Amino acid sequence: MPTRTISFTVDVEDHHAGLAGPQRYQAATRRLADFLAARGIRGTFFVVGDLAGEAAGLIRALAAAGHEIGCHGAHHRPLAAEDPARLGQALAAAKARLEQAAGQPVAGFRAPYFSLTPASRWAVGALAAAGFTYSSSVLPGRGPGHGFPGAPRTPFLWPEGLLEIPCPVLRLGPFALPVLGGTTMRYLPPWDFAWMRRAVARQGVGERGSEPALWTYCHPYDIDTGEPFARLPGLSLASSVALWANRGATLRRWRTLAQNPAPPLAERAGTLRAAAAPWPG
Repeated sequence: MPTRTISFTVDVEDHHAGLAGPQRYQAATRRLADFLAARGIRGTFFVVGDLAGEAAGLIRALAAAGHEIGCHGAHHRPLAAEDPARLGQALAAAKARLEQAAGQPVAGFRAPYFSLTPASRWAVGALAAAGFTYSSSVLPGRGPGHGFPGAPRTPFLWPEGLLEIPCPVLRLGPFALPVLGGTTMRYLPPWDFAWMRRAVARQGVGERGSEPALWTYCHPYDIDTGEPFARLPGLSLASSVALWANRGATLRRWRTLAQNPAPPLAERAGTLRAAAAPWPG
C-alpha cells in the first residue's frame, strides 16, 4: 500500500465536561462517522476510557460500521500526570470497558495531547503490560505543546515490543507541526493538502529508510461550529478562543485528504511492524 495514503482517526473526548450546557461530543462524533461513511472510509476512533459507559451506544455503532475502536487514555490527562504505579492497571481496565462496548479487541492507544514524551517514557511499559500492541502517541520533534525531540518520524519499535506510529509532522525551522490534523490543520491557509501530504512524507525519507505512515486526526469539537464559546478549565482565554474558532475548516481539509484514504491503523500495523526498526527511546 502506498505510504502516501492516509488513515482517518478521531480522538473522542468530552472537552466540555464539567461546564454548563448540554453534552455535544456524541452528536459531533456521529457526524464524523457519517462523513466517513459517505466516502466509504473506515477510521480509528480513540475513545477516552471514562466515556465507555455513557457512550456505549455510540461505540457499538462505530464498531458495527466497521471502524476500529482504540483507547485515548483511561482519563483525558497527560501521561506525565498519571501515577506510574497505577497506570497499567487503569489502562487495562479502560481497555476492557471499551472492548465490552465495542464487541471487538482494542489494540491501539493514543495518549491525550500526544503526551508520550521524554518525561513520560516510563509509560511505554504500562501500555505494553495493559495489552496494547501499537501506539500513536509521539509527536516527533519540538511541538506546539508536547513533543519528543529526537524521536523517529517513521514507525518504530520500543524495546518493550510496542509499535509506535508517530504523528506525521512538517518541520518548520526548529518546530514539528502536526499539519495533517487537529487545531493546527484548521488554521493553515487553504493550501493544496495533497502537496502537504507529499511534503510530510518526503521530509521523513532518509531517516530510517522509509516514509512516515500518514494519518490525520481531529476531535469532535473540531467540527462543532454550533457550540457556544466558553473558556475551558485550565486554559487561557487565548487558547480557549483558538480551540473554538475556525471549526468550519476541518471538514474542508478532510474532503481533500479523503481522496487517498487508507484503512484503520490496526489493519496497517502488521505491515508497519514488519518494516519498523527498534529505537531505544
